[in-house]
Amino acid sequence: MKGRLLRSFYLGMKPKMASNALIPGFICFIALVFMSGALASASSDIRDNTCSSNCNSTPSSSMQAQPPQWDTFARTTVFGGSGISDYGGSLTMQEVDVGFDKRFSPNPRFELSTGLHYSLKNIDAPGDARLPTSLHRLAVNVGGSYRLNDNLTLGLMVSPGLNSDFKAITSSDIRAPIGLYARYRVSQRLTLTGGLMYAIGNHELPVLPMIGAMYQPSEKWTLTLGFPRTGVMLKPNKTTEYYLGAEFGGGEYQLHDQTIGSNIISYHDYRALTGIKWVLSPGIELGVAGGYSFGRKFVFQDGTRDDVNVNSAPFGRLELKFLW
Repeated sequence: MKGRLLRSFYLGMKPKMASNALIPGFICFIALVFMSGALASASSDIRDNTCSSNCNSTPSSSMQAQPPQWDTFARTTVFGGSGISDYGGSLTMQEVDVGFDKRFSPNPRFELSTGLHYSLKNIDAPGDARLPTSLHRLAVNVGGSYRLNDNLTLGLMVSPGLNSDFKAITSSDIRAPIGLYARYRVSQRLTLTGGLMYAIGNHELPVLPMIGAMYQPSEKWTLTLGFPRTGVMLKPNKTTEYYLGAEFGGGEYQLHDQTIGSNIISYHDYRALTGIKWVLSPGIELGVAGGYSFGRKFVFQDGTRDDVNVNSAPFGRLELKFLW
């Protein structure tokens, strides 16, 4: 059965059969992204750190190549104006993410990581929508992974932080997702990931499964499904990478503004995007992407008001990363 599965992936890369093989695969990973949407409210930092050193490298070479010890990034995502259900006017939103991670290996099998991440959502909406103008997350990331053998790696990531509008800071702002995962290399081309996430302090689905797969039919092509991200990547040379994918965005935040009518707000959306990444020089990467956001919604808890649905909108993204 495993041989037939890998053979079908390989045949799907042939030009004459590409459409027959890629269309069902694309439908499958879009469906999995929809089922995994709730992960966005608690696991963005865990997802990024689990993927940072191995998602875009071949399984056979990832154990041999030494990943960068420092990873610093700045990313901004700007959404176009869109209408709000039951309210007049339009909503615009901008996301800003900055942070750094430090990785070090006490021995060839054991890797530790630590870092600091900050994210901001700026929201410009009509006053009668009663939405916060900004939402923040400041988190410390601590994690580790241990390679039991050439095929199996176990990992743990903890990301305690403050999620709120920052109008005040209290113990209720604390959210602390904990992820425990295993990564298994089935073959030189196929790697599977599975685990469990528990989000301390989250009110929406605090316990969630993490399931993912990475398949590399060649050194240039990479297909990823589920956790930590979903998409198709083409790397024609050492300095350029194209990608097409789907992701989910969101987060849960504590509110300290009584005029909003709720103590907790969550934002959810689904995103289809495509982009390109360049290696400008050794250790410096620039990424540009664009896409479409849909299924957008602000969910209120611990209050009496209704949820707010936001219309779909295009978005653009710019990211700069330094590795050393």
